[in-house]
Amino acid sequence: METQARRTKDKIFLVFVMFKRLLLTHEVLLLTALGISILCFGLLTNRFLTYRTFSVIATQCAEIGLMGLGMGLTIMVGGVDLSVNDTANLSALVAGLFLTRLPKDLLSTGVHVLISVLLALCTGILCGYLNGFLVAYLQVPPILASLGTLTLFRGISAAVTGGTRIAGFPRSISFIGRGSVLGVPIPFLILIGSGLLMHLIVNHSALGYKIRYVGTSIRTARLSGIKDKSTIVITYIISGLLSSIAGIIIMGRTGSVAYEYGTQTYVLVARAIVSLAAVSSGSGTVANLVLAALILQVLSTGFYGTMMTSSRASFFKDIFWGIFMIAILIFEQVIKRARRPQPKKAR
Repeated sequence: METQARRTKDKIFLVFVMFKRLLLTHEVLLLTALGISILCFGLLTNRFLTYRTFSVIATQCAEIGLMGLGMGLTIMVGGVDLSVNDTANLSALVAGLFLTRLPKDLLSTGVHVLISVLLALCTGILCGYLNGFLVAYLQVPPILASLGTLTLFRGISAAVTGGTRIAGFPRSISFIGRGSVLGVPIPFLILIGSGLLMHLIVNHSALGYKIRYVGTSIRTARLSGIKDKSTIVITYIISGLLSSIAGIIIMGRTGSVAYEYGTQTYVLVARAIVSLAAVSSGSGTVANLVLAALILQVLSTGFYGTMMTSSRASFFKDIFWGIFMIAILIFEQVIKRARRPQPKKAR
């Protein structure tokens, strides 16, 4: 009788533990946070639960989401890319200069838009390669390397533009940032497509295997025959490529290019996305990164929507993101401790 009672008790305890682990999975937590955020802002203002609002959220979350994907990938190999925003701006600047310097008779061919996009992507690849080379081959600490390149990319953009915005692009480029397919914004489709591709790379490819191995232990990876330096460089190149795509989207959405777009805010938000997805703890997934981007964009749009009546709304932007970033970092540590196995008490 006692044995049967103990078995029943053990089963109940096992179900409780499994339920607790399910609730603490990042997917459930992020989906819950997303639902609560939408519900709260929907109750605060009747302008929030509209197609226009969700279209804005889907469009703008693609920009920070792509940067977050790139940054998350570099963190997986034990690095970090803080230059994602300035890589995006520089890539868009190269494309913008090409479009505005072309003779007018070539602007009707449509090929110029394709070439400008390719130039932007190549710029992102070069920026990523520079970061990866500094980290992998010159052994520069990732934070210092990306801070240095961040300043370099921003300085180049500022020097070339003279601190002014470049505009006057053809309408076809705006379709990338403002267009939609069946009511779904093109930028959001790009984010989903990039996310699916990153999921396949990270979880179902030899490169993903190498990335996880290098991120766990470079020494072990070397002993296993993995070329850690080339893996790190490729990872940073992918980050630069994703950032350049984000730059093209920003360029299409705003219809202009400027060196100061986003500045430190986008870097802060991208890091918050990574923290929300807990990539640094090894439990993050590409799906988590996309969900985290959606949550942060919902909060950003909802915050500005509720503060729209205030003349000082724009001045609270940095305060809001600073406080939120601290809260996210605390949240990350709490989740880590909650998931950490508890030591057995001595009887």
